[in-house]
Amino acid sequence: MQTKMKYALTTALCLTLASCSWFSKKDEDAKPAELKPIKAEVHLARAWDKGIGHGARDRASKLVPVLAGGRIFAASADGTVMALKPEDGKVIWEKHVEELYPKDQRGAAFAKKADIITGGVGAGHDIVLVGTFAGDVVALNQSDGSLAWRSPATSEVLSPPVSQGDMAVAQSIDGKVEAYSALDGQRQWVYSTTIPSLTLRGTSTPIITDSYVIAAFANGRVVIIDRTKGVAKTDQRVSVAEGKSELDRLVDIDGAMAVDNGGLFVVSYQGNVIGMAVENGNVMWSKPASSIAGLAAGFNNVYVSGYDGSLEALDERSGRKIWETAALKNRQLTTPATISSYVAVGDFDGYIHLLAQSDGRFVGRIRVYDGPLTAPFVVKGSRLYFETRKGELYAYDLR
Repeated sequence: MQTKMKYALTTALCLTLASCSWFSKKDEDAKPAELKPIKAEVHLARAWDKGIGHGARDRASKLVPVLAGGRIFAASADGTVMALKPEDGKVIWEKHVEELYPKDQRGAAFAKKADIITGGVGAGHDIVLVGTFAGDVVALNQSDGSLAWRSPATSEVLSPPVSQGDMAVAQSIDGKVEAYSALDGQRQWVYSTTIPSLTLRGTSTPIITDSYVIAAFANGRVVIIDRTKGVAKTDQRVSVAEGKSELDRLVDIDGAMAVDNGGLFVVSYQGNVIGMAVENGNVMWSKPASSIAGLAAGFNNVYVSGYDGSLEALDERSGRKIWETAALKNRQLTTPATISSYVAVGDFDGYIHLLAQSDGRFVGRIRVYDGPLTAPFVVKGSRLYFETRKGELYAYDLR
């Protein structure tokens, strides 16, 4: 009962934050900034698009495609998983997660009112990974979409499971990170942390390497976990909960982290953005910030997508501000993505904005969708992929 109440609170809180902050028409300070004309230096051109399946009902669901083995894999909330040719979007195979369960095990997880897939997509070791509303990690074979294995997580998985080498990792909404054998799905270890009674609905996506797993939590902490033993090598506080109310004390880390040049970069909601050394866990720098979308790294900078719609570039080594723009204030920005020498961010009105990594000037803009862009972009070379909440996958080329 306590767990169900917590999930209800997180869902309600997610909706409350969105309605109060970005779309309040009574508060002038909360109105989305009007877009001003720019001098375009580059542009994005649509290469192809493909409907994957029905969209998500859960506003916290942000399904992301993944490139692996010369294919792009995508999933939709209704349970559809597809493998496509990245050059033209032609379907190689299509499966439905429901088909991978025995009929007597489908139950409430496949009710019409429930999103079936809530976390995805991950790939590695010749498998494709998704997390489900029912709290399972499902692995499909990349070759034909057949079931490789299915293993239970401790609760719902809202971020993409990840895989590297012989290990797969998933983070569930109850503050646990679980490692599985990528070969057969056998659980290898579970790392647990205590999270607050009230949190934002979502989790950051773990990062996995040859030596460690990095995970961040709703209590404002980031942990570097020994990949073999499942124990914390480093446990670092990013932000300290402050304030009288539970809302004021939210310091969730839900957005994307980045590892670059030996540094780990993490940002929390209502807290800080930090740079720390992966090798020893020492904090190199810290400064106030608030983000749900997270950050990206490139050009020796860290790009932070602020909760208020600001976009900021910080020096990786010192945290010194390189540039900042408030031209997208309250436009509900996505996680930044680096493409060529530019930074790409989406907004609530379906625009993609391109800024120069060097100085933050706007170099391109295009409206690609008639609704909000919410999920992170995936970049390969000069091509950018993204999926909408309606279950549509798009590919755009930078020109």
